[in-house]
Amino acid sequence: MLKKIILRLPFIFYFIPYVHLSLATDYLFDSIVGIFLFLLLTVIIGFYAKMTQQISLLVFGNLINILLSCALILFKSPLVSLYHSSSPFVAAVPLIALFLITQLTGIFWGYILQKEASFNGQN
Repeated sequence: MLKKIILRLPFIFYFIPYVHLSLATDYLFDSIVGIFLFLLLTVIIGFYAKMTQQISLLVFGNLINILLSCALILFKSPLVSLYHSSSPFVAAVPLIALFLITQLTGIFWGYILQKEASFNGQN
C-alpha cells in the first residue's frame, strides 16, 4: 500500500499550474528558462509513467492540469496577468500542446528502453 502511494507521488506535479508558472517565470526574468525547466520535468514524468505502467494516471493528471489552467485563465488569476497581452489562451494553449508532446516523447523513450531491456533479458 505504501509503495503504491510512493510510486504515485511524482504525479502531484499536475496540481501545480506549470503552464502558467513557466510563462510567468519567463516574463519576469526575460528568459525561456521556465519553459525549458518544465519541459524537462514533463519528459521525465512521461518516462516515469511508462516505466511504472501508470499511463492512466498521467492522462488523468493532464486533464486536471488542463482544467486548472483554463480555470486560472477564466477566473483571471494574478499569475495569468503577469504574462498575457491580449488573450492568455493564445499563450497557454500552444504551451499545453508542447508539454503534451514532450510527455509523449518521454513515454516513447520509456517504451524503447523497456523493449530493449526485455530483448536483452532474453539473450
